[in-house]
Amino acid sequence: MSTLLRLSILLCFFILSCSNDDKVAFTNADEREIGAYVRTTATVNADFSITNPDDVFRVELEVHDEQNGGLLEAIEVYLTYKKTGEIPSNEVLVKTLERDVFTIGQFGKPVSPLTVSFEEALNAFNLTMDEMSCKDQFEVRINQKLTDGRSFTTGQSSSKILAADDFWSSPFCYTINIIEPIEEDLFTGIYQLESILDGPLGATFGDEPQLVEVYKGHSTNVREMRLRHRLSIEQEFPRIFRFTIVCDEAVFSKDLLSSKIGFCGIDPAILLGPDTVNATIDPNDDTVFELWFVEGYLGFDGNCGFGTAPSRIRLSKQ
Repeated sequence: MSTLLRLSILLCFFILSCSNDDKVAFTNADEREIGAYVRTTATVNADFSITNPDDVFRVELEVHDEQNGGLLEAIEVYLTYKKTGEIPSNEVLVKTLERDVFTIGQFGKPVSPLTVSFEEALNAFNLTMDEMSCKDQFEVRINQKLTDGRSFTTGQSSSKILAADDFWSSPFCYTINIIEPIEEDLFTGIYQLESILDGPLGATFGDEPQLVEVYKGHSTNVREMRLRHRLSIEQEFPRIFRFTIVCDEAVFSKDLLSSKIGFCGIDPAILLGPDTVNATIDPNDDTVFELWFVEGYLGFDGNCGFGTAPSRIRLSKQ
């Protein structure tokens, strides 16, 4: 794809993202209707500390549908517990956010925080703190119910809708990592990034080693950096890519968009996410570490035909 064509497509995305006409949000690039979605407008905390039973998972939600949220009936909140090395538990309904708990936000849409306390999560599965292990996970799934009988949840969206830090940011699913807290200055600073396993189209973030800044993210052990996927262009801002330090592993975050134009001819774009195996690290030594992830997370390969493929990078502190 030529640079001029990529720039034209990118400008179209910017125009749509800034439009006040919400109708653009209900048709995907392949003309499938998007009946409703729930934007994640902020993530306050996404970790449970093994040392803090008072931790609370919290994200801020904004509801969208064809009637500016007027069709909202309720949002059901489900939990799954994933014990390290074991088969995940059955899903449990932990709460329902009824319509009356939502208020109208600054953009005229229903808004509400979604919280799940560590205590609520434990009680849902009759667990105690003593049974928790670092690297365990809880998975939060929401189901958006409308007054006309429809409902929307995971598995019904494209990478464009799921992608974090984007216009829609509507994953319908969140992962809570059980962590041991690290110091705020660990795994932060200036690093040299290099590819040690190229992705399906080449080195994911470019062929040459580069200097990047790694900084603390929204939660205790979350770290972020801004990078350009190899399909992005200079006119596109670098995107946020994040990971979590979970004991002796670095866990790449899910639902990270490669680029607004990270596709092969037809969008939606390539989605990045965690591999099935994470890089092993020393949580007390941040001088050199690796991140293992995949391009084509959940099969969203940008119509490039590779499906899901691994990629790995190494970061060396400067």
